[in-house]
Amino acid sequence: MTGRRIGTRKPWLTWKGKLNLAVTVVVLCLGPILIGLGSFMINADEELARTGTRAAGTIVHFDDVTKASKRRIQVEFTTADGLQHKTFAAVDHDQHPEVGGGVTVVHAENDPGRAIVLGYESDGVWFRGVGVVLTVIFGVIGLLLTFVIGSAVLRAKFRKPASEQMA
Repeated sequence: MTGRRIGTRKPWLTWKGKLNLAVTVVVLCLGPILIGLGSFMINADEELARTGTRAAGTIVHFDDVTKASKRRIQVEFTTADGLQHKTFAAVDHDQHPEVGGGVTVVHAENDPGRAIVLGYESDGVWFRGVGVVLTVIFGVIGLLLTFVIGSAVLRAKFRKPASEQMA
């Protein structure tokens, strides 16, 4: 009897394999996405620093903690229309601001909620840094896996069949 075989053939990837592959692709893409997002945020803050309206601000709160992502200051500033606004800024470990100290705030003229504190980091620096770390870690792991799997496939391809080894 000739014809097409109809049987139970296992799919190339099971649903668990497809899920693992999807998670791997998302993690591999996450690093470059974070790098792009961080760079976009940094560029937007630099543009705001060049074109925004400057205002005098006062540091009203500072948490001096060891965890870098928690080191932030809260700054109050008054816009030209006399309204009070608040903004936050990331603080580097080399910086030691004091509550009550004066800083310069730059805000968008039509949106005072979009503001930066000059001399302090953009939040984009954190995103870009995490993106670089993820890209390096998972890029190296990906290269190592590619090398290991590729070498195993090449060894299997060039290995002599068992019948030839006995002769």
